[in-house]
Amino acid sequence: MMTNWIKPGSTIGIIGGGSVARLLALSAKQLGYHVGVFDPNAHCLSACVADWQIVAELSDEPASLDLAMKSDVVVYESDAFPSRLIEGIKRTVPVPQGEELLAVSQDRMLQKAFLESVRVNIAPFATIVSLDDIKEAVNSIGYPCVLKSNSTDERFKEHHVLFNEEDIGASEPFLSQGTCVLEAWIPSEKEVCLALVKNSEGEISSLAITEMKYKDDVFHQSIAPAQLEAEVEQEIKRIGHVIAEKLDFVGVMAIEIFSTGSGALYVNEIVAHPHRAFHYTFNYPHFSQFEALIKAVTGWPVRVTDRLHDTMVMKLIRKDEEDLTYTQAQIKPDWLFTFYDNVTGQESSEFGHIVVPTKQLKKTLEQLSDIFD
Repeated sequence: MMTNWIKPGSTIGIIGGGSVARLLALSAKQLGYHVGVFDPNAHCLSACVADWQIVAELSDEPASLDLAMKSDVVVYESDAFPSRLIEGIKRTVPVPQGEELLAVSQDRMLQKAFLESVRVNIAPFATIVSLDDIKEAVNSIGYPCVLKSNSTDERFKEHHVLFNEEDIGASEPFLSQGTCVLEAWIPSEKEVCLALVKNSEGEISSLAITEMKYKDDVFHQSIAPAQLEAEVEQEIKRIGHVIAEKLDFVGVMAIEIFSTGSGALYVNEIVAHPHRAFHYTFNYPHFSQFEALIKAVTGWPVRVTDRLHDTMVMKLIRKDEEDLTYTQAQIKPDWLFTFYDNVTGQESSEFGHIVVPTKQLKKTLEQLSDIFD
């Protein structure tokens, strides 16, 4: 008999209401749990699948304590939630993901200090508070380099690439947001992501390493497993396990890594919750990252696999691709369609995702490109 098992019929409170929250809520309901969501948007993607919602800014401490009172366990899926508020929630209800993982993921300087402490490779960087700091830092970092906000919150995701001295002046608007980080530009061949699951016993397992594709600097497609040399794959898993072991959490986290043509690896970012690159796992319940998180935080045994029978191509669907996607849904019986009931009306916002299992990757990528690009 498992101790600390939060039985089906209990309530899981989710901080954040985006696509990750929606897929977590659906996974929780499949296992028999009630779900509450805390998000400032009354029409967030998870609103219609939750049993109830608290509509308030994520920085609203009384609202976070209200969520705690109504839940048997709380999880987070948003980087916008202040990690300092977790301590207050924990006085009422467990938060198995803990505050350390979220704190490290939210603050680039803290994250870089942590990554250096566990001796993993990161791009050369400098802390920036003024234009003079940039002028000084480029002497050692060199061009091109990238200026990013110290906060990893989605609202500050834009970055500024500096190719020469003339680009320094255009950095000023970024500095008005507060402390920034200047990083060397890594000429990566691929950007990959590793999702790691840690259960309440501290056992760590991982899902297939997934390649991320970007369009106009926005993530839109993933390929799993990533096409990598065996030794590179092994090293990515080693790095992931080192990071997951050193962080105190139960649940699912992800690590974004740059892989260069020479095989060098640089950790780019830690994500404190399920990653959108792994939305394809929702369509395969025996290794879904969403089911894995729900099971881990409620005390079920968790087992995921990194072995896939086919290559999976996952494409996020934007609101402006709605009609195109509906047409494909009627003529592609082997494609897997998941829709998010998006009512925001914003053309760029997420509307769902498509998963295409394939043994002919090149052909599938061309097909998706012909339809949507």
